[in-house]
Amino acid sequence: MDRMSRNKGEHGRQTHQVLQNTPLDLIETGKSLKVQAERPHLVSLGSGRLSTAITLLPLLEGRTTLGSEGTDIPLQGPGITAQHCYIENQAGIITLYPCGHQCSVDGLPITKPYRLTQGCMLCFGQSAFFRFNHPEEALRMKSMLPGGSQGLSTTKTLPTGKDPALIFMQYDKATSNSWTEQFL
Repeated sequence: MDRMSRNKGEHGRQTHQVLQNTPLDLIETGKSLKVQAERPHLVSLGSGRLSTAITLLPLLEGRTTLGSEGTDIPLQGPGITAQHCYIENQAGIITLYPCGHQCSVDGLPITKPYRLTQGCMLCFGQSAFFRFNHPEEALRMKSMLPGGSQGLSTTKTLPTGKDPALIFMQYDKATSNSWTEQFL
């Protein structure tokens, strides 16, 4: 087995392990498809114009390190350091520790530990952008709105034993105007 195949295999096993620990829902809303996780996570807003993937980065209980070298979440771009910052999840309370490096939340520079809240926008260095999602917090916020948390979308939970990385989604406009999933 060559090095590239071995690395892909190892990466695939790592990805599968993370996905097993982070249940995902697929939500169909007309002509769009939403992917939703039930635990706190970051959503990468891409690594440039050529990025076509949506990346969810779970923030599991404990410390998650971010930076350009040897961290849980690798970052690239101007202003990123090897051990740039870390995010700590303590019983669902998520705190960003900037470690003296360039971090901002909703456009404001952060120099001290900062508790993250649902929907805030993060920037590390000058160009690594993320959105922070905290599904439990979002649900509490929605329940305080007039009308509660009622929605019009259909949630589809992945069948047990199916690998979410092997889902092929197909939009069939001719027959049903809806998305169908096929498990490879």
